[in-house]
Amino acid sequence: MSFTVVIPARKASTRLPNKPLLDLDGQSLVQRVYVQATKSKANRVVIATDSKEILEHSQKFGAEAILTNADHNSGTDRVHEASLLLEIPDNEIIVNVQGDEPFIDPEDINQTAFLLKEKNNFDITTLYSPIDSDQIDNQNVVKIWMNNHEVLSFSRDPYELNEISNRYRHLGIYAYSLSTLSLFVSWDMSEGEKAQKLEQLRGLENGLKFGAKISLSKVHLGIDTPSDIDKALEIIKNGN
Repeated sequence: MSFTVVIPARKASTRLPNKPLLDLDGQSLVQRVYVQATKSKANRVVIATDSKEILEHSQKFGAEAILTNADHNSGTDRVHEASLLLEIPDNEIIVNVQGDEPFIDPEDINQTAFLLKEKNNFDITTLYSPIDSDQIDNQNVVKIWMNNHEVLSFSRDPYELNEISNRYRHLGIYAYSLSTLSLFVSWDMSEGEKAQKLEQLRGLENGLKFGAKISLSKVHLGIDTPSDIDKALEIIKNGN
């Protein structure tokens, strides 16, 4: 099975300006994500950015990179434009790997793609992990509710649904075909997406079926705040 990884890397992050270029012990954040993605079974890994600086930086360390529009509302919209520019076939699987996950497990990338291939009743597949007690009320930690492999809901609110036993931490990785991706971006931003700044709600609220599996990785860290940078450096120092 072949699939393409696209890593959206936006320069204008509100919480951490120039986030993709942050130095993490000698390598930029986007470089660490790219290196991890190349260890997966993807036949192609591409960085999609809105910045010539990030484009040139990515090409300098040997990555395939592509310049996309700066006006996209979400990483999904950026991945769609990149997929069209790359002329990816409609039925090929695309895996959207977030550009702020320096420790993304290559096997997590593989299993997200494989789940979409194996379970043809899902339009989009993603991952989750157990949620720690100190993450439950953290608005930066997105929650996901599951029923077997099917996703019931996403929210920053830990009490969106009452089924606490089925509540986990959502991990920001998605697999879909280009045809599903094109349908997704044809819709306006949904009310839930606007309210919570969660692009996946656009798909869920328009009837797309999401499937998910539990992550195989023990390290899950998205870089959103200065304290996350400190955590990442500690993980690197400890050799994880």
